[in-house]
Amino acid sequence: FQWTHLSERLAYEQTVLQQRLRAEVSQAKRETNFYLNNVEKSTHLEHLRRKRQRDGQQVEEKTWDFTQRQTEEEIQKKKKKKKDSITQKHLNKAHLLQLESQSNISLLAKIFNSNQSE
Repeated sequence: FQWTHLSERLAYEQTVLQQRLRAEVSQAKRETNFYLNNVEKSTHLEHLRRKRQRDGQQVEEKTWDFTQRQTEEEIQKKKKKKKDSITQKHLNKAHLLQLESQSNISLLAKIFNSNQSE
């Protein structure tokens, strides 16, 4: 362990500290500028809204529309409902096919019974 190692380590730690401080300061400046720009924009829009209102123009108030994500339970219910509707469609189709086949059975019975009677 030598003195140069110690001095290098101290210089490195000092450099890292200064970089971290610079990064924090620049982040704070960005946040401050963002906030100030939004305040300016807000006052400008408020001024325009008042001016339009004073001139008698229609002023539309902006509203925020948020929708909440579905819960896992709601997603499962929706999937089950969709699956049930598909199953019901298949059952309805099978029922229609069965009714059609029954009408064919009576037709076939008439055909084959008439051959047996002859």
